[in-house]
Amino acid sequence: MDQIANRIIAVILGVALAYASIAIIGIGAAVAIPANLLKSVAQVSSLLAFTLVDLFTIAVPLAAAFLVVAFACKLVIRKPDFTFYALLLAPLVLLQLYFVVQSQPQTLNSLITTLPRYLLLVVCFYFLVRSTKQANT
Repeated sequence: MDQIANRIIAVILGVALAYASIAIIGIGAAVAIPANLLKSVAQVSSLLAFTLVDLFTIAVPLAAAFLVVAFACKLVIRKPDFTFYALLLAPLVLLQLYFVVQSQPQTLNSLITTLPRYLLLVVCFYFLVRSTKQANT
């Protein structure tokens, strides 16, 4: 019964995190980046420039929000495991992938631009799961 309650808590917090990610993305998209900072990168590849902007203005705050929720859960939940963290992260990833699919004509560009978000979230997920495995053994 305790496991089921943990799973339900993970899904509820995951949905709340996905909801909060909309505000995080909105604030990150509103950040003004001076053109002279990106001019040299944009000469090489404009897609790389957009990817770097997305990484620093959206992906890092999104990963930080995920880590804050995960560490808060670690204090409350006795034994968070792989499934707990997967259920915590799943609504956020599904919402982000929904946004990518909605950009129909530019799906590939949108996926490449947002790929660092997913990679950063996967790295955070990996370290959280790895740290719980070390604590459990």
